[in-house]
Amino acid sequence: MKRKVMVLSCLLALFSSENETRAAEAICTATIMPAISTTKTSDLVFGVILPSETLGTVTITPLSTENSERTHSGGVQLVASTSGAASFNVSGATNTSFTVTFDNSAINITNGTDTMTVRSFTIYPPSGTTKLNNDGLATFNVGGTLDVGENQPPGNYSGSFTVNVAYQ
Repeated sequence: MKRKVMVLSCLLALFSSENETRAAEAICTATIMPAISTTKTSDLVFGVILPSETLGTVTITPLSTENSERTHSGGVQLVASTSGAASFNVSGATNTSFTVTFDNSAINITNGTDTMTVRSFTIYPPSGTTKLNNDGLATFNVGGTLDVGENQPPGNYSGSFTVNVAYQ
């Protein structure tokens, strides 16, 4: 009888060890990035322009984060004045890439009922290559082309455009 009990005990031990559950532990993690944000530091300024009897354009090209170039074509002349690209500061997660997009492909700037169109916006550095630095900061500039009409009425014209920044 002792042998039967011992064999039975061994069999029970064998079966119970095969059906034992083994526990494993995993750790859950998540990283929350800070929101990306942008702040305008300067406006897109085309400067003082003399129109003529023919259409013309004025273009502000952002060449770097500190410099821009103002050029003209057609029937306009440029008067020495303050001009330059719009400039924006971006902040967010360190060393991450971001893109810049526009809500409008062209906008109208107005002086009462008179209008001109700003189009062909350009970004420096080009969107898709922009990256926040080790401090989570970056700067980009926006230029564009202003269409000046024949005998464009004098006045101060203004309007606005919106830029959107997002992590890539």
